[in-house]
Amino acid sequence: MIGFFGGSFDPVHFGHLKNATTLKKQLNLSALFLMPCAAPVHKNALNFSNAQRLEMLQLATQVFDELSIDLREINRDSASYTIESLIDIKCEYADTPICLIVGMDSFINLHTWKDYQDFHQYVHLVVMARPNHQALEVSHAFTRTKNINELHNQTSGLLYFADTELLNISSSEIRGILFNAASSGKIGAQQSLSGLLPDPIIHYLQHL
Repeated sequence: MIGFFGGSFDPVHFGHLKNATTLKKQLNLSALFLMPCAAPVHKNALNFSNAQRLEMLQLATQVFDELSIDLREINRDSASYTIESLIDIKCEYADTPICLIVGMDSFINLHTWKDYQDFHQYVHLVVMARPNHQALEVSHAFTRTKNINELHNQTSGLLYFADTELLNISSSEIRGILFNAASSGKIGAQQSLSGLLPDPIIHYLQHL
């Protein structure tokens, strides 16, 4: 079983990375791919370029080397629709159980995603807890399970709420620290970012 964790990663941070590594172990995934989007449909314009976000992901996976990067969305020239990626992934891994990993905030808004009713045909949906977000009694055509073995024994269609640590870290918080500190010097920003990002990414951001 493999997992795909999509997002803008603008920038990637410990909230993404630590939860991803926890899930890989918890779900016994043979691989977990971070899948950066090119142009997110449900968010405002990105603050970092595709090249910058990819460079930071590459630095992150040098530290968290159990994670991999999937380039299919960031290499697109158009808006990133998850359904298109799921179809591509299913064609590539036809007989392999696949988990799409999303945060609770994304799960709550899944009904706004293109063709979300069809997701269950291609993947299991694994939902990570997020601070200040409560689970909804909706399944979006998935069948809820608490049994990880069922995820491995069925190729798609199940909904699993993962037991992950509530890390109250957000990319918007990090961007606020970076841009607010830009006028007061890089050292202050580096101190503020400690514990939010791997050191190689902090160094990268300070030298942009």
